[in-house]
Amino acid sequence: MATLRELQCVIEAGMRRGESFSTIDDEVIEPSRLSDEEKSALWLYAWSFMDWRAQRREALAHLSQIATRRRTAAP
Repeated sequence: MATLRELQCVIEAGMRRGESFSTIDDEVIEPSRLSDEEKSALWLYAWSFMDWRAQRREALAHLSQIATRRRTAAP
């Protein structure tokens, strides 16, 4: 099992190579056997490599999806 520090290095290398955040999340963070707290920290670390404009677009897209789900689920 990879340690938190080892996965941090893998994330840094991947993000610097230009891998997408989604790829890092799907292939490195989520399959790890770390706790949710450790995964959250790694997720934030990977997120920190993204341009702030891309971060904003992603955040707004997720907020929109959540709002849409709530509207369609309401009676």
